[in-house]
Amino acid sequence: MVSWRNSIAIRYFLVSLIAAVVPVIVISALYDRYSSGLVDTLTGERLERRLMAIAGRLTGFLDNRFYQLETLSGYPALASMASPGGSEPVDAGLMAVVQFEADQPDLYGILLFSNGGELVRAYPGRAAAGPPYWGGGPFSLAGLDRITVPGGEVLGPIPPRSGRPASFLLMRPLYDKFNRTESTGAIALHVRLASLTELMGAEDEAGLFRPLLVTVGGAAYSSVGIPERAPEKLIRGAEILPGWAPAVAVDWEDLAAPLERVRYNLMIAIAVVVAVLIWMFLGLLHKVTGRIAVLVKGANAVAAGNLAWRISSTGDDEISALARAFNGMASRLQNVVRSAVETEKMAVLGQFATGVAHEVRNPLAAMKTSVQALLAHERDEQRRAILEGMDEEVDQLDETLDDLLTYARPREPKIESVPTHDIFRRVTAMVEKNARDAGVTIRYADEQSVLVRADAGHLQQTLMNLVLNAFQAMPEGGRVSLKATQGTGLATIEVSDTGAGMAPNVLAKITDPFFTTRPGGTGLGLAISRQLVEMNRGELGFTSTPGKGTTAIVRLPAAAGAR
Repeated sequence: MVSWRNSIAIRYFLVSLIAAVVPVIVISALYDRYSSGLVDTLTGERLERRLMAIAGRLTGFLDNRFYQLETLSGYPALASMASPGGSEPVDAGLMAVVQFEADQPDLYGILLFSNGGELVRAYPGRAAAGPPYWGGGPFSLAGLDRITVPGGEVLGPIPPRSGRPASFLLMRPLYDKFNRTESTGAIALHVRLASLTELMGAEDEAGLFRPLLVTVGGAAYSSVGIPERAPEKLIRGAEILPGWAPAVAVDWEDLAAPLERVRYNLMIAIAVVVAVLIWMFLGLLHKVTGRIAVLVKGANAVAAGNLAWRISSTGDDEISALARAFNGMASRLQNVVRSAVETEKMAVLGQFATGVAHEVRNPLAAMKTSVQALLAHERDEQRRAILEGMDEEVDQLDETLDDLLTYARPREPKIESVPTHDIFRRVTAMVEKNARDAGVTIRYADEQSVLVRADAGHLQQTLMNLVLNAFQAMPEGGRVSLKATQGTGLATIEVSDTGAGMAPNVLAKITDPFFTTRPGGTGLGLAISRQLVEMNRGELGFTSTPGKGTTAIVRLPAAAGAR
């Protein structure tokens, strides 16, 4: 049995497995790599455009508020209003203007501070609630982040506390242009942080991208102005103020989920491919191993000398072709061995027959002469019967020697055109007495034009042996038929009887020398017939059905001009 390490089938399986799985693994790895890069690129471009749009909206909002602040700070009388404990009456028109500006939906109100940063006046807007507009409680600028910008300062953001929403201040100093004094205080717009963050828009429908506003110190606020903890994976946009920038928090797990599913499906595909390959390989290996085992068994049988071993081959694949080639090799080897054995056998038999003829025929001749001399003078009937029996036995023994010499050293054929009709007629005439004695009817059917290329004597002797052998197969009588037909390049002669027929195991051996089923037979008659037919470049075969009879078939080359 071949080791699995040396098995060609297993080697091909491993190569096929590698050839099938490696590309899938490589494709999976490349998909992982490039899909991630593609997602990064697509999301990067998409988020970059979105962040640019958000930054533009936020910057526009701040520019409008700074413009509003600049306009308010230009009123000269506001400087006196920011002085702590100022005694000058407040202009009613200016108060109306300030109140109108404070009553914007994006503002909680407008605050006036002294130079010391103390809150002097608070003008509430429509969204104002709680201190410093209503109710007690201090309002201090201490602890607020300050950012200086060209239009003033940004303070905050002020986180929501005690129910107050988040906000931030846009502050600008006040100057008394008429008295030419320096800053007498500051004005601030108390801006709703939600008014700024709402411009960022809500998160997308899939919930993958969530906009945030990141301020100084890393504080982050949602689109509704609620503080949140800034996630680790945060994509920042352009700054709208120093330290302030819109950002997008990306839910990478949800974003990568489709890719993970595809990757998972690829892994399943790899597993299925491997399982199918293994299943196909095991089935193929079982089938191929079984068929190869039959070839090995046949090779071992031929090697052991059983040249008749054949392998059944019904398919059209390579192993079937190998089986047919094996059968052809076994047949040719069997023919070569048989030919060599026959040649050797004939050589030995020729030497033996020559020796026997030399050593036996001379004493037989002397015995026959003596018996015939005794018969000439013997008057006793009983003794004469004994002597006549001895004379017949001597003749029988001489005929056996003739058969042996004929088989061992047949003469070379003289090939000529022979009409089968003439041969049939001569053979029928020669066996007519034997046929009457055996109760056999002999008939022949032949066309005058059937000619064969053969030795006439050889053909006559062959048909004589076949007819006499048919007589012996019908001890209770029967019918023998001779028929000749013309084929393409071949003539066929058939000798059929209505005897008992033969079993297949007997039929396979009837032309072997010295094989006989008849008591007292030599087993040389059919062997000589086959030998003579083959010497005339023909073939001798038999078909037989037990209980119905036997047909001997002689095929010889047809003569030129035969039809």
